[in-house]
Amino acid sequence: MHARTTWPDEAAFAAEDPRRSRSDQLDLGATWRWGGSNDAWRLAWLHLTGELFLCRADGHDGSCTDVSVLAVVPRESDVDALLEGWQERRTDPDGLSWVLRRAGQLAAA
Repeated sequence: MHARTTWPDEAAFAAEDPRRSRSDQLDLGATWRWGGSNDAWRLAWLHLTGELFLCRADGHDGSCTDVSVLAVVPRESDVDALLEGWQERRTDPDGLSWVLRRAGQLAAA
């Protein structure tokens, strides 16, 4: 398992903590991939909770499934530092492995 917790969809994710549905999001793209997979994933950070989360982009309506919190990052400036260069990585064939390595740096600190 790559993340601490998962939810089946964004509605379940938001229902567990009302701040999630009220929070502004820093959108980090919906073109992330795991190596060997064609599934697209969306990465975002929530201002009110500090959660850096990932979800499987599930169709053209913008909905997501398989929501996972990868890390809690207190400030947007910390997200910027942690994921510096993300714009170039989001279309890599295995860009999500790069994200996980970066998020893992928080646990090691």
